[in-house]
Amino acid sequence: MENLQSLNLPAKIAYGSVPKDGGTFTFYKNQRKALLKLGYQLICVSIGLRQSDLWDPQFADEGCVLLAKNTLSVKKQAKTFVDWCVKENIRFVIGVNSEAILSAIPHLPTNISVISRAANAFDHGYKIVLSGGKRIEQIVALTPRLRDDLVNQYNADPNIIRIIPNGIDKYRFLPVGELPKIENTPLKLGFLGRLEHTQKGVLHIPVILKYLEELNIPYTLKIAGKGKHKLQLINELKSLRGFENIEFLGAITPQEIPGFLNEVDVFLFTSHFEGCPNALLEAMMAGCIPVSWLIDGITDFLIHDGETGFIIPMDDSKKFAEKLAEIHENFTLLPLFRKRIQQYAQQHFDSDVCAAKYAKMFGEINKHPLNFEQPKSWSDFKIDENFSSLQYENQFKFWIKKVIKFVKNK
Repeated sequence: MENLQSLNLPAKIAYGSVPKDGGTFTFYKNQRKALLKLGYQLICVSIGLRQSDLWDPQFADEGCVLLAKNTLSVKKQAKTFVDWCVKENIRFVIGVNSEAILSAIPHLPTNISVISRAANAFDHGYKIVLSGGKRIEQIVALTPRLRDDLVNQYNADPNIIRIIPNGIDKYRFLPVGELPKIENTPLKLGFLGRLEHTQKGVLHIPVILKYLEELNIPYTLKIAGKGKHKLQLINELKSLRGFENIEFLGAITPQEIPGFLNEVDVFLFTSHFEGCPNALLEAMMAGCIPVSWLIDGITDFLIHDGETGFIIPMDDSKKFAEKLAEIHENFTLLPLFRKRIQQYAQQHFDSDVCAAKYAKMFGEINKHPLNFEQPKSWSDFKIDENFSSLQYENQFKFWIKKVIKFVKNK
């Protein structure tokens, strides 16, 4: 590490992810340039045949690498990863949910620091955060809820956990305009996300709009995304008299998101559970007014109710609609309110702000290196316990998908 510093080379971070549409890779895209400016090179590392199959060239850039792309053997993948880390002088490893990387941790050289990142609020997500055991030097929890769950339910050490939310590039979004909204024009609503109800709560939207129509509030709604409940959502929205004012855009690319949000006054956030939702942060960065269900330790961490958006008790669709009506009635204040939200997001959730927090953590680790046992022999290799029971199931699912894809393309 000292030699790298004397040469003024960036410290390298191996980050387990796959170039594709998803929150794990979005973190890489949002933070890579910001971290590089601070002397840290974030590398997206994909490993093995299954991740090779998921690799999307449209998302990959020069910072993405694919290792052991032709094997399903986790041991071969893990060994390839460790050898690559040594060759590339990797300083930090963030395994995320990579089976190969998390299984490789006991075999890493002791000069490589292991950092864990808690991004998902569900059981398996919490368990793999702790996969590195004593080798974990720091855990990054994206929100207070994730930290509290790790400590209270999974016995994580609170002294090694710090909260750093997702970062969004503020330069992708145009400044909010100063022109006042014209009286009685429709309230421009937007939804961006996966069109499914279990997590994203999309089937609340027809109920909310029904109450909004009972309040005689004019609106338009743009919906961007795809998912298994799309047809059900459309069918339930068809019963509304304002259905003709609802536009389904399908899935949109990251490049199209700023333009989509630029046409939205109010962002509907109906999720039942989240980690640290990029869609919500992007909406705030664009100056949209977020109206969201309360998810303790998450939405009330990202939104200050009444100041940078509004938080509604979960499942109270009538109150949700009443808040939308209140926003419409105070139309003259919309530009000022939106500008304040955008400024708040820029100050707290910009990728440069979040990168600085990561850089501070890396610097503190460098100043206080810990002593670990020597790496385990490869003869003692074991698949990480949080994946071992799923290994054959995952391989079976992989080959079934390959067969189905082959048959469809034949």
